[in-house]
Amino acid sequence: MQHNAKNPVGSETPPVVSSFLLRQIENILYEHSGVDEVAVICTAREEGPDKLMAFIVPRHPGLTEAEILDFLKQSAELDPANLPRAVKFVPRIPKSPSGKVLKLRLLEEVCAQAD
Repeated sequence: MQHNAKNPVGSETPPVVSSFLLRQIENILYEHSGVDEVAVICTAREEGPDKLMAFIVPRHPGLTEAEILDFLKQSAELDPANLPRAVKFVPRIPKSPSGKVLKLRLLEEVCAQAD
């Protein structure tokens, strides 16, 4: 396990990615005409950098992961090192009754699929 200031020795907590970065990526993706809803989460790997994943509700069925990643790469606002490593298209983004995105539920879904 890689240890640093964000993930101290002995810590079982995944490294933290700033909520500002996640929101920045989401805001850029909302500018894409094929994106209806989006949520970006961080999944930690045992070794190496954080892994960002974008969950997207597409406006049309032809939207591809390559199109989304190309769109993000063209953004002058985003450092290429901060690109999501994966894009998953979903029929809906889980939300609380008040409308808050349930990112923990998305992370649980990713973990369940990895098992």
